Amino acid sequence: MKGFCMVLLVILVGLFLVMAPHATAGEQEELLQELRLLWEKVEQLETRIKSLEKEAAQPQAEQKAGGPEVKSAEPQEEAKKLRKEVAVIWEALKGIEIGFSATGVVQGSIGNHQNQGIPSDRERADRVDGSLSADLEISKQIGTHGRATVIISAAYGDGLDPRIPSWWGINGDAEDENRVYLRELWYEHKLFSEKLIFTLGKLDLTAYFDTNAVANCENAQFLSPGFVNSAAVEFPDDNGPGVRITFAPTELFDISFGWGQGEEDWDELGHRSLFIGEAGLHPRFGELQGNYRLYGWFKQHHLDDDVVSWDDRRRGVFDNRNGWGLGLSLDQAVTPQITLFARAGYQDEKVYEFAWAWSLGAEVKGNYWGRDADALGIAYGMGMISDEYKAFQRFSGEPWFRKNESHLELYYRFQLNDHIAISPDLQVLWNAQGDARFGPVTVIGIRGTLEF
Repeated sequence: MKGFCMVLLVILVGLFLVMAPHATAGEQEELLQELRLLWEKVEQLETRIKSLEKEAAQPQAEQKAGGPEVKSAEPQEEAKKLRKEVAVIWEALKGIEIGFSATGVVQGSIGNHQNQGIPSDRERADRVDGSLSADLEISKQIGTHGRATVIISAAYGDGLDPRIPSWWGINGDAEDENRVYLRELWYEHKLFSEKLIFTLGKLDLTAYFDTNAVANCENAQFLSPGFVNSAAVEFPDDNGPGVRITFAPTELFDISFGWGQGEEDWDELGHRSLFIGEAGLHPRFGELQGNYRLYGWFKQHHLDDDVVSWDDRRRGVFDNRNGWGLGLSLDQAVTPQITLFARAGYQDEKVYEFAWAWSLGAEVKGNYWGRDADALGIAYGMGMISDEYKAFQRFSGEPWFRKNESHLELYYRFQLNDHIAISPDLQVLWNAQGDARFGPVTVIGIRGTLEF
């Protein structure tokens, strides 16, 4: 019974932590009151069961002591019924894994004030902006080979990106709007000794494609989105319906295919579809693990998306055009403490503002200086402007769009304990969105992460 109460308590507290940042003071008090009432009811149920068990045991004690025999069928039956109801609930909760994480980011810019004449979503000025996110993940084993997972997320603050729009991005943990929402909901099944895996539901395709051991998580590794995933892949902005299938005949090789709706909207399924396939090699040289992934993708655009080639725009023709691209993602441990990574991607230069995106970097574990759980990361990347885009901008009277965007990031993850990490972060951005007028901007920030 105590185990059941603890599981319920964790779920209730997790939901409160996710939803509370977006509630008013009055709404927060209502949430707390609801939690108190639910917990009181659980405690009352536990107390009643103990009372009934005590009543049922009392006649037996009196009979042993030579006292009168008292029939106790009614409390015994009631206790049995309550125990059965709790057992059903407990059986449903068995195997559930619950995780909670929260990430806060604060960043300030230096040098952005000199770019005030360049259009942006907000005033180009040096400011300090922040963001906060929280995730509650609940996962349950279904049978022997299945697992269902739901992730409820909350987001608050859009960070510095609206002030410094770029191809690479600055804060991968920030979102465009404040919201509490269902982030993921999927079922995964493994067949043939886990050689064949399929996942179906509301998916984040970046969890399965273009992954990387040291450059794939904005909460613990690099913060800039261009170092989390390739900037040259048109992944959906929000998680929608999707499917992932992976065939892994050996530990050395696997091949995966995925489909996802190009946006979160579940209407007109099949429109704006993203199709992606990836082959991976995973050699191990002694204790040094390597991962080498090659992928290709195709994005179907809807007529309403207004995706037209640069040449057609110059000619005044607005025929819809689909997108496609190729890429690779590599990571290789060169010592037990140092892992190198690299990415390179190409997307159709006739459609997109930049054709190539590449990045390289390294993660160094803190073993060298006696901090085993810490890590130092450094990366440099570039978005290479499309010749077709440059020609279009010259035609439009804006010849200053001719440069390649460059991005540098350095972070140090200081692991305070098993649950809390603090990461100072430094980024430098040159020629944002290929604009030669854009002066370099330095972004200094700090990220805090809580996990349990």
